[in-house]
Amino acid sequence: MNHNEIMKNEIRFYMDFPVTDRNNIQFPKHLIHQFTNVLKRKKGDSIFIFNGKFKEYKVILDKVSKFEVKGHIEEEYNYNGELDINITLYQSLVEPSRMEMIIQKCTELGVKCIVPVISEKCKFKFISENKLKRWKNIVKESSEQSFRSVLLDIKETMNFKDACLQSEGLRIFCNEFEVKNNINLITNTVLESNFNGNVSIFVGPVSGYSANEILLAKNCDLKSVSLGKRILRTETAAIVSVANVINQLT
Repeated sequence: MNHNEIMKNEIRFYMDFPVTDRNNIQFPKHLIHQFTNVLKRKKGDSIFIFNGKFKEYKVILDKVSKFEVKGHIEEEYNYNGELDINITLYQSLVEPSRMEMIIQKCTELGVKCIVPVISEKCKFKFISENKLKRWKNIVKESSEQSFRSVLLDIKETMNFKDACLQSEGLRIFCNEFEVKNNINLITNTVLESNFNGNVSIFVGPVSGYSANEILLAKNCDLKSVSLGKRILRTETAAIVSVANVINQLT
């Protein structure tokens, strides 16, 4: 089955499971309600699942009830829905609704990792376990919808200085005060010649980066870029910067 044929399958779910028994695929409790009451699936219907390891499985449902849904794998496919480059977004923490939009859209766009960063002007500096759980669920649902092969990875929170020092590849620093370098000027030639396909993108909080952080980024050899003449919301800046990089480098 080719890429287009796989993408025609509207009913697709992520399941992290080892395929040890192809004839006995047990679906978790959180999917049972969706299968029985929302999708109205019946015995003999098919759905597709993926395991985050570049595999897609067509599963025929053998039992559908309010208490249990199980089936067997009829076909297995290799499928790569990932980008040709590895993008890590170093996103300064912002209010929950904005952070959720960033995570959702960056998952759809193909970002490999998001690192929540605590910078000087962040109003939010802590991620609760419940919030992290919600973010990971957003990643899962967005990956199902956008036909990702691998789930975006949300890393542990780090401070801005450590983020600058530990970031790898072509390191792009979105700077509202930059006047010379536009993000559109970054080319694939630059990426291929120096950075082995790895890109790190830094996006600041609602109030932007401090003067000390801008200086630190430049001293760490991050490439300062402008996203245009207008001042963008942080969630817009994240989406625009990632989309531009994908457009220029893939």
